[in-house]
Amino acid sequence: MKRVIMMLGKNIVKSVLYLSSFIPLFILLIVQNLNIFNEENKFIGFKAFFSQFLGSGPLSSRFIFWFAVVIFICLSMVGIVVFFKFYVKSDGVPSKVEGSSFRRADTLGYVITYIVPLMSMDINSFRSLLLNFLLFFIIGVFYVKNNQFFMNPILNLCGYNILESDSGRVYITKLSPRIIKEKAKEEEEVFLVNIVEDIYIVKENK
Repeated sequence: MKRVIMMLGKNIVKSVLYLSSFIPLFILLIVQNLNIFNEENKFIGFKAFFSQFLGSGPLSSRFIFWFAVVIFICLSMVGIVVFFKFYVKSDGVPSKVEGSSFRRADTLGYVITYIVPLMSMDINSFRSLLLNFLLFFIIGVFYVKNNQFFMNPILNLCGYNILESDSGRVYITKLSPRIIKEKAKEEEEVFLVNIVEDIYIVKENK
């Protein structure tokens, strides 16, 4: 039972970290679908502004879209808080970096492959919302199950390198690939914070 609870906890953490990688998508969807000014570049008014979120009622596609966006943004922020306040702030365990070669994870390819297509959704169509939600869900299951949630452009924007080593480990660090390679070669001690399985945050031993 304890093992099941721990597994559920890890999956929840991986899920919110996965959602946080879509923060750029949520921001773009808000910019794309939220009207603030009219054709004369004047504020549309509070009534017209807030009516956008309701659509024709609580069961309208527009309301469902905005409700989902708010929920996903909240869960994404939980993921950001978990990463930066829980994992990054942890002291870590003295250890050594494993591997002889390290390559950057292709987060740009992730953005182009998954985030850009989701921008095409029509928020006035239930069919479009359903199809995009299913796509979003399927991608999520794949990324969470295969521990690919570290493909997060937010981490890159915050100055982190996501490095995949030939040992099978993934290192999230502000150190450059060259420095990481040197530390691995010289077997220099660093501090590692384990997120799940073979995914670690690397901190320099000061």
